[in-house]
Amino acid sequence: MEHAKYTVTEGADFSCGWTNPKGTPQPIPAGGIMRSTGYTHEGPCEMWVADTQVYQADNCHVSLPGKEYPIDYSPCKGNCVLYWYWLGVRFLKNSYSWQVYKECIPLTTNSTTK
Repeated sequence: MEHAKYTVTEGADFSCGWTNPKGTPQPIPAGGIMRSTGYTHEGPCEMWVADTQVYQADNCHVSLPGKEYPIDYSPCKGNCVLYWYWLGVRFLKNSYSWQVYKECIPLTTNSTTK
């Protein structure tokens, strides 16, 4: 994708949106649950933990109807990053539009964070 054709919202980072992968690592959620605001648009999503793809769907609006769902955090050994990507697509005013959502969340398997 050409960067010139992809406008990032002011204040957001091209790679990680509003998140900072170098921020304070958060503990892995109990029960291996991931929580989001839900998928309000049709479109594909992917989740990666420590460079291992742990989830992928062509339409996360259909495959993940709730706001909480389990994912595999086992690739995380010590500290790692959860990468979440979603391409929200919708038909509006006789044409398709899309939005890219990205999150890069630092995680830790330790029970305490620094």
